Amino acid sequence: MKNIVIYSPDFSLCYSLLMYLQTQYKVVATTDMEVVSSLVCSGSADLVIMDTEPDVDLLSKCEQFKKCKSEVPLILTYVFNNRVKESEVKIKKFVNEIFYKPFDLNEISSKIPALLPTA
Repeated sequence: MKNIVIYSPDFSLCYSLLMYLQTQYKVVATTDMEVVSSLVCSGSADLVIMDTEPDVDLLSKCEQFKKCKSEVPLILTYVFNNRVKESEVKIKKFVNEIFYKPFDLNEISSKIPALLPTA
């Protein structure tokens, strides 16, 4: 079973995504980005869903993830606004998909199989 790591500072969102995806995947949900880093760098994550605005800190985390395990797919979710437009452009080279809130869970779950490594 593939491992999906979900990060959000919002515990309710983490729990909702965990409940939605847990029948098909092994899911770890956390509000701590350091847990995500540890799981990615240890090879325990097959895909990461991050609910956070694109900013300099997230950009450096994504760079770190790709250095640790370059093939791990990253999905980003956040509420779009014009002030993060420039940051989004920079982070797009590290993330595989971006979903703007409010997002459709069916749309996200339909993208996951295509992003997961087959091996």
